[in-house]
Amino acid sequence: MKPIAEKSSLLSATDLVECNLVRGLEFGDVWHFHPACEITLVRRGGSERWIGDSLERLTPGDLVFLGPELPHDYRNTPLPNRRPQQVEAVVTHFMPHLLGGEWRTLATLEPLRRLFERARRGLRVGGCTRDRAEAILLQMVRAHGLRRLILLFELLDLLSRSKQLTEISSEGFLVEPRPSSSDRIGVVCAHIEQHLTSAIRVPELARMIGLSESAFSRLFKKYTNSTVPQYINRFRIAHACRLLAETDMTVTEIIRTCGYPSAAHFQRQFKKLHHRSPQAYRLSLRSLS
Repeated sequence: MKPIAEKSSLLSATDLVECNLVRGLEFGDVWHFHPACEITLVRRGGSERWIGDSLERLTPGDLVFLGPELPHDYRNTPLPNRRPQQVEAVVTHFMPHLLGGEWRTLATLEPLRRLFERARRGLRVGGCTRDRAEAILLQMVRAHGLRRLILLFELLDLLSRSKQLTEISSEGFLVEPRPSSSDRIGVVCAHIEQHLTSAIRVPELARMIGLSESAFSRLFKKYTNSTVPQYINRFRIAHACRLLAETDMTVTEIIRTCGYPSAAHFQRQFKKLHHRSPQAYRLSLRSLS
């Protein structure tokens, strides 16, 4: 099932920031993506949320910040022979260019730039940050115009300084490729993405950016928090998740497309990351549609 692309702006003509209280038997979602950033607080109800390659059970208080173009879906599937429970959520949308085009180059806004970059994979907000963010979001529902905009900036400032945010989806599931980067690790990551089905070796990557293998490995680990084999494996599994979700390719075809040398190795790595077989993962997603 391919995600539906919402190309038009989600925002009204009268407000730069949309913030709505959603109540009913469902969230009104389908598997989709859009050009706006989204912050969703689930206060009650709901069964699962599907973000990128991550399918997780919803619990009251779940708070997520999504960057633009990231496929997602919120569901309220009732248990067998049970009536569906009511859902309540606060859903906020705003366009990523809200601050203009030059702010990303300002050193004072570097924490905010990193927040938006991380949000491309979706961010789960936890701890006391979640509690403070919930209070701001509830104020935003009642506010309008400049006051709502000020509250959004307060929320973004809070999130940009927090260490209680966790990425949700894998890097390789992004609908749009990573923006071109002049930094050395960005060049290497782009090469990995473009040659996912080929054998990728550390010495070749090190030579690409003029470093020794040891220096390259240290630099790569610093910026990606993983070794090259770990990064490649996560990226390949994320690509496999997209193919399982959006195509009718067989698992054997997907294994070959993602560059795995053996089916057994692919099955082991997939279960290690997603705690289920590829076949079970596909069935879980299709049961939501």
